[in-house]
Amino acid sequence: MNFLIRTATAVVYAAVLLFCMQKGDIWFLGLFGLCTVLATAEFSGLANRYRQAGTSRLWSVLAALSFYIAVAMAPVQSDMTFIPFIVCVMVIFILELYRKKESPLRSMAYTLLPVLYIALPFSLLSLLGYGIFAEGYNPAVPVALFIFLWCNDVGAYCTGCTIGRHKLFERVSPKKTWEGSAGGAVLTVAGAVVLTKCLPDIYGAAPLRVWIGMALTVVLFGTWGDLIESLMKREMGIKDSGRILPGHGGMLDRFDSTLLAAPAVLVYFCIVMKLLK
Repeated sequence: MNFLIRTATAVVYAAVLLFCMQKGDIWFLGLFGLCTVLATAEFSGLANRYRQAGTSRLWSVLAALSFYIAVAMAPVQSDMTFIPFIVCVMVIFILELYRKKESPLRSMAYTLLPVLYIALPFSLLSLLGYGIFAEGYNPAVPVALFIFLWCNDVGAYCTGCTIGRHKLFERVSPKKTWEGSAGGAVLTVAGAVVLTKCLPDIYGAAPLRVWIGMALTVVLFGTWGDLIESLMKREMGIKDSGRILPGHGGMLDRFDSTLLAAPAVLVYFCIVMKLLK
């Protein structure tokens, strides 16, 4: 039954992501804006239970969302988009003067951490969709990013369960193995080849080696992103970050790999586009 629930959730999750990324514009921005809000609220709740930091969940969400909007909408508009975020940061600092919490420094740190850990990666997905290979919105790179993440997850899981012997990072995630990681990398590179061969009109704007390089970047940084979230959960003494996604845990559990892979892919393409010119 749990397998069926996980599968159904994964199918709906993938369908919603692909639909919104293909539609673009408000669908794309709205989806990841919602993800920013939910993941930040989830993180703030965990931080308050773990450290009793007195994190302001409302202002943490407002700061993360305003930062997301400012960065994500930079390709389509510019003037004064950072003003709401700046106001939120000032309010968060000033509020600590009056809240009389035991550790105001800790409260400010945990309140603002989601801006870097959650809002920044989600907002950079928008930059991946605008202006990589053509002017205007192009879903090729964001779609490829999530397909590569899914290939890595499936390949690592299947290979690790069948032939996994050598622990990859036992201190943080005892179940991950080097064999699983290699299987994930192989399936992800295969996914890059399939995309370019089956969808040349979409993925023919760059040579195959560019997509293979992106696939390997996703494997490396996606794995690190997964391990980083596992590190935080291990310190907090929790198994899942939440229950919003049946069979998959919380928003952070589902997007942990994305939060490091998205910035890495943006940096990768910034370098690659310079070299291709």
